[in-house]
Amino acid sequence: MTVLLNIRKITPLLLLVGSLFSQEAFSQSEYVVKGKIEGWPSKYIRFERKGNFPGKDSVENKDGSFEFRGKIEGPTNAFLVSLDGEEPKYKFLFLEPGNIEIHGQYANLEEAKVTGSKSTDEYYEIKNIHKTLGDQIDSLYQVLGNEKDETKTKSISNEIKSLTEKNIEISKTFIKEHPSSPATVYELAGLSQDLSYTELKKLYDVLDPKLIASVQAEDINAYMKNLANIEIGKIAPDIAQKDTAGNTIKLQDFRGKYVLVDFWASWCIPCRRENPNLLAAYKSYKDKGFEILGVSIDSKAEEWRWKRAIENDGVIWPQISDLQGNKNEAAVTYAVQVIPSNFLIGPDGKIIAKNLVGEKLQEKLKEIFK
Repeated sequence: MTVLLNIRKITPLLLLVGSLFSQEAFSQSEYVVKGKIEGWPSKYIRFERKGNFPGKDSVENKDGSFEFRGKIEGPTNAFLVSLDGEEPKYKFLFLEPGNIEIHGQYANLEEAKVTGSKSTDEYYEIKNIHKTLGDQIDSLYQVLGNEKDETKTKSISNEIKSLTEKNIEISKTFIKEHPSSPATVYELAGLSQDLSYTELKKLYDVLDPKLIASVQAEDINAYMKNLANIEIGKIAPDIAQKDTAGNTIKLQDFRGKYVLVDFWASWCIPCRRENPNLLAAYKSYKDKGFEILGVSIDSKAEEWRWKRAIENDGVIWPQISDLQGNKNEAAVTYAVQVIPSNFLIGPDGKIIAKNLVGEKLQEKLKEIFK
């Protein structure tokens, strides 16, 4: 199991910044967004648009009714937002020229109905499909965590794998069938973590030229460039970060050994669960030329948790971090989108395998050191 970094994203593939399209792609057209959200608690209703476009960003709350007008060049990310309560509530949509309506209940703001925006319809169509499959996968993981029977465990794992592959294929089909939809860029960004460079490039090339001009597509392109550099057989990019004592450790310091570069974080439960497997492998093969270099995605504020996790988990191999959280330089360079993620590097500095966890790592090391 891995932790998807959609919230604590390392590469900014899903950051909602800027207009979705470059301003040169469209002439400005008027939009109207109106509707009613029952039970809106605050005095004002806020509407956030990405990009520097004219139009009000808040209106006085009149029984939950609202209307916003403005001009945009083309489909743009937007939110109906409430900052009341401990956590913000929002409804995401693609703002398009024309008339758009939003209706729903404040208690379930994210489920409010949006009409008049084709891009928004497409976005939620595929999102709901993924949610259904995701809920099934999550349920199976819960069952798997409590199952002791080896035969049943294998069967459940195979079912999880099958549903995951189905989810990926649904994404690929959506992208190919909607090459001009703004929702496609989001779909490709979310899918990118499951694809090789070659697979991602093929889908990227399907995109309409106007989509390729988008901020999100530019981020995907930047991610692809990093992904191309960490394909199996390539020389692993060097890493230089500080350990818990403040000493700089470099990946190239381990040249001549087999090195597993392990990306993890103190808050990542699957990562912590994998540490005993890493410890067993380390003890078995350290004297034969095997090393592990842990790279933490923790932030400066989480430094104490990182150090405590190292101690509590009995981690005895080198550990480094730049304490930049999701912006960890090595994680970005290695196109890390989920954790735990690891890269096995040979004595010559070339990447020979990726994401070896549990028995897969033991099997690979047994093959190498037989």
